[in-house]
Amino acid sequence: MGLSSLEIITFRNLHSVNIKPNAELNLLIGENAAGKTSFLEAIFYLSYGRSFRYSQTKHLISHDEEYFRLICNLDDNKTRIGLEKSYKNQLIRVNKQAVSRISELSTLLPVLILHPDSHQLISSGPENRRQFMDWGVFHVEHQFIISWKKYKKALSQRNASLRMKQDDKLCSLWDIELIEHASIIEKYRLKYLDDIKIIINDLSKELFPDHKIELIYKKGWPDDIEYKDHLKSNLYKDKEKGYTQSGPHRADIKINVNGYPAQSSISRGQQKKLVTLLKIAQLTLFSKISERRCILLFDDLPAELDRDNQDKIMSILSKLNIQLFITAIELNQINTGYWQNHKVFHVEHGVISGI
Repeated sequence: MGLSSLEIITFRNLHSVNIKPNAELNLLIGENAAGKTSFLEAIFYLSYGRSFRYSQTKHLISHDEEYFRLICNLDDNKTRIGLEKSYKNQLIRVNKQAVSRISELSTLLPVLILHPDSHQLISSGPENRRQFMDWGVFHVEHQFIISWKKYKKALSQRNASLRMKQDDKLCSLWDIELIEHASIIEKYRLKYLDDIKIIINDLSKELFPDHKIELIYKKGWPDDIEYKDHLKSNLYKDKEKGYTQSGPHRADIKINVNGYPAQSSISRGQQKKLVTLLKIAQLTLFSKISERRCILLFDDLPAELDRDNQDKIMSILSKLNIQLFITAIELNQINTGYWQNHKVFHVEHGVISGI
């Protein structure tokens, strides 16, 4: 769902914000450090229950304040989300009912973000690529989260047995459940990636016309052996390490451009454009299979993307059923011509006002 209203109280340098965004396109214009990224960060927090920039609460609560509060109404006209975070507690309510699982927020308010460090999806370790993949699977296959939680619980129990150097039979007690849910997780991930690849092939004709983009799933254990056999043959090594070294929790996506790893074969600017392509593919698939609308947060669109690529991306985004928030320093940096209407907000010293 999109946002019909958003209130932000003492979140970073945003002391008191109350706006009603446009259903489709919203621009936040202002100088660096004015509060534009903090605004996107607040929306992200409402979906993920965490920041994409900082892990410590002290960086999120305004100076000399004890808490921050985020309140939004969704554009279904019936859902209201409230989140309050202090140094000790976090309270989440949906329509005045307490919520304990962040996954409930993610379901109600699906959000994707592109920001200057998004190239790390390609350049950093596999955790970011697993998160990219599992965000999509979570929103497409509703049973995925059930198997993932059961897998993680069994993994935690097995790792505890390994750390305590328990008997082999005790350590292996959890293998059956690991194997069962690893199979389900792998099936869902492979299906999702197959669907995404089709969309990526279409999008790459416009954004990467001279390149072949490949996504190859690495399941987290060798391809030439069954997971149950791999767990059994590596039990001694797992005991030595004190944790399970293989499985879906170690999976990765190998991203190739023209047959070479994207990490080393394309520039940082091209990496950012490729990550944008990957996220747009996710949005496209989400729009096809869901009646809900996704929110895309695009921080500093003009950075590292020339005007031609910006226009191509804006043209593609305008055709998707999404709510879009874009930040920039100057209004003339963004081509809004693909939308019939939009809203512009000026951000200065933590104050956000409509233009």
